[in-house]
Amino acid sequence: MSVRTSAVAVTLCVLTVCAAAVRSDAAAARKPVTHTVTVDAARFSPADLTVKVGDSVVWVNKDILAHTATTLKPGFDSQVIQPGKSWRYTVKKKGAFAYTCAFHPMNGIIRVK
Repeated sequence: MSVRTSAVAVTLCVLTVCAAAVRSDAAAARKPVTHTVTVDAARFSPADLTVKVGDSVVWVNKDILAHTATTLKPGFDSQVIQPGKSWRYTVKKKGAFAYTCAFHPMNGIIRVK
């Protein structure tokens, strides 16, 4: 291998490492996203939502009835969300969180990556 070929190989290795570091920093600097779940006609929409740790989910009640967003296992509980009101939850850990309305047969799931 010539000196020139070696220099090119070293430069490519350094650029590859630098690019990986930039991608890693960009992922670490990701800003949280707010997702909206609409509650209307006795349904959560979307009923299946995938988010990331640190994101927020806002349930907006556009129905004429009060509802809740309550996990089946320990997780979150909105308490009562009156018509025209909303409730925000910031996701704290990974997993799949099935939830329901404590008053009506409605179901949803939040998948946290």
